[in-house]
Amino acid sequence: MNKVEEYIKDRDILGVAHSATLSFVNCLSKEEIQNCIVNAIWKASKKYDKRHNTKFTSYLYNGVVMECLNQRKFNKNKSQKSVHLHLAIPDKTDYFSRFEMQDLVETCCDDPFLIYDRFYNGMSIAEIAKDRGLCGETIRIRIKKNLEKLKLELEKSV
Repeated sequence: MNKVEEYIKDRDILGVAHSATLSFVNCLSKEEIQNCIVNAIWKASKKYDKRHNTKFTSYLYNGVVMECLNQRKFNKNKSQKSVHLHLAIPDKTDYFSRFEMQDLVETCCDDPFLIYDRFYNGMSIAEIAKDRGLCGETIRIRIKKNLEKLKLELEKSV
């Protein structure tokens, strides 16, 4: 039996792992939480080093929290993409075509490529920030300002 199997069968280890997930029960499914625990146990069994004066359980607890945070972030990014990729309204007389929307983005946004990268290419704020050599907060604010301008133009057009 390898270390991962031993840790998964250890009730104390599982107790620590489950306690790390308590703040995520409302935003992650049971399957996602289980995956986070298994991933964290696997990573901890491979990377834990006693020389860093940390208990294995403390290392595991932090690993589970990080896995859950990453899963929540993934879920959030996935839902944001789906909202912004489907701009058409069901009533076909009341929506902009994709071409009209692209023209609107290009004419009213200060940085249309920022909007394309975020919502059409599905890049995260961190990816855009790294690509442009800026901090994530700067990118977030610029996206927000561009979207506000786009919203005002859309309201004028309707």
